[in-house]
Amino acid sequence: MNISIRNKDFFNIKDNDSLQIYFGGDQAWYIKAWSKEAGCGPTCAANITAYLARSKEMYKELYPSVSSDKNEFSKHMEVLFQYVTPGAMGVNSVTKFTDGLEQYLKAKNITLTPKILSVDPFSKKLRDTEELKVFVEKGLLADCPIAFLNLSKGAERRLQGWHWITITGVRTEGESLIAEASDEGKKIEFDLKLWYMTTKMHGGLIYYV
Repeated sequence: MNISIRNKDFFNIKDNDSLQIYFGGDQAWYIKAWSKEAGCGPTCAANITAYLARSKEMYKELYPSVSSDKNEFSKHMEVLFQYVTPGAMGVNSVTKFTDGLEQYLKAKNITLTPKILSVDPFSKKLRDTEELKVFVEKGLLADCPIAFLNLSKGAERRLQGWHWITITGVRTEGESLIAEASDEGKKIEFDLKLWYMTTKMHGGLIYYV
């Protein structure tokens, strides 16, 4: 299996001053210190809404700007922060993410349905890697980037704990399910299956249709 969203170039964000190209947003672009520290959730929401707006005419109001430069995208991140707003522990559940994004969708008069695969710390023996694989496949085939909440990175050392990132593709490599994702403006890869089988806290994945 090797699947990705159809237009990964839509994740490219250009800094017109330095000419650097980023892959998705970076929470460091927020203005306030707390937003920089806790803004991974709304940054992920900004990535997804901007992608859907650029790839589907019916969702264009989710990101009204026609520009993908850093300054314009940073403004979009600030808007999403007002909806997907971190509390004292950040956006530390899939429900906080979906509830906040639902309010943004309502403000834009757009209907999208979240599809959720939740992971809790007590389900390790019941976790089905085929269910994970099918879920991610359906999301990407629907051409929606996937929001990924990782509170505990488990045995996957390439991840940051207590963090949201945006999955844009997956491929199988032997027993591994390698995910490609936007993380703080960079493209990273990690073994999603390894995380799924070893994470010790709540987490989950979300896409919209």
